[in-house]
Amino acid sequence: MMTTLVSDIEVQEGTLGKLVMARLKPNQDLTESVEALCEQHGMQAAIVRGAIGSLIDARLEYATPDGWREMEINGPGVEILNVFGEVGFSSANHLQGVVADVDGKIYAGRFVRGGNLSFITIEITLQEWIPKPVQELVSA
Repeated sequence: MMTTLVSDIEVQEGTLGKLVMARLKPNQDLTESVEALCEQHGMQAAIVRGAIGSLIDARLEYATPDGWREMEINGPGVEILNVFGEVGFSSANHLQGVVADVDGKIYAGRFVRGGNLSFITIEITLQEWIPKPVQELVSA
């Protein structure tokens, strides 16, 4: 049996901090708003616990053997079924999720920055991630 190790995995220890529950108003981009909420509440990194609401249209990207592809889900009124991901863990903040179009067809992928504007509202919950300082990990 052959074992393959993935070398690009990072394990981080830390604790959870403050919880932020917010309502995004119409025409606010999902990704940009999450980043702004983190900055507004002094969070260097956060985990998206969940979100519900609707988008005018949705733009998602997904991986293929030939690279990333983008799809547009036309609304208005694309329903958000789930949002998850992290902000501030790396230079690229990627929120993933599942949405449904006006006919109930389901789509999943990464939300494209600037392409997912709130239709009516989006209710979102973020939780701060506070990494353990490196010196504590070394001395432990």
